[in-house]
This record gives sequence, C-alpha cells and structure tokens, in this order.
Amino acid sequence: MTNQNTLVSRHLTSDGIVVWTRCACGRLRMDLVPNDGGRGLVAGPCPHCTVSPRRS
Repeated sequence: MTNQNTLVSRHLTSDGIVVWTRCACGRLRMDLVPNDGGRGLVAGPCPHCTVSPRRS
C-alpha cells in the first residue's frame, strides 16, 4: 500500500486551517493547524497515514 494522501479540501477558520485529506486506503482525516502555532487537532487518522499537512 502506498503512503500517499490526497488533499480533499483546505479551509481557513477563526482558529486556523482545517485540512481534509484522504488516505490511499480511502479513509478521511481532518487536521486543524492552529493559527497560534499550538498543538493541532486530528480526527480520523489512519494507521497507514503518517503525513501531516504543512502550514501555508
């Protein structure tokens, strides 16, 4: 299995950037990359997905 994630969407919110990605196995993952550089929030991580979204 490849470790390639596909960007589904990226949205700017008042708390930071919400990034939705899809793992090669099909599972969705949501990451919140906070504006203040604090600890992010992850929902639905796949054990095969090791790549986190970059700040931009």
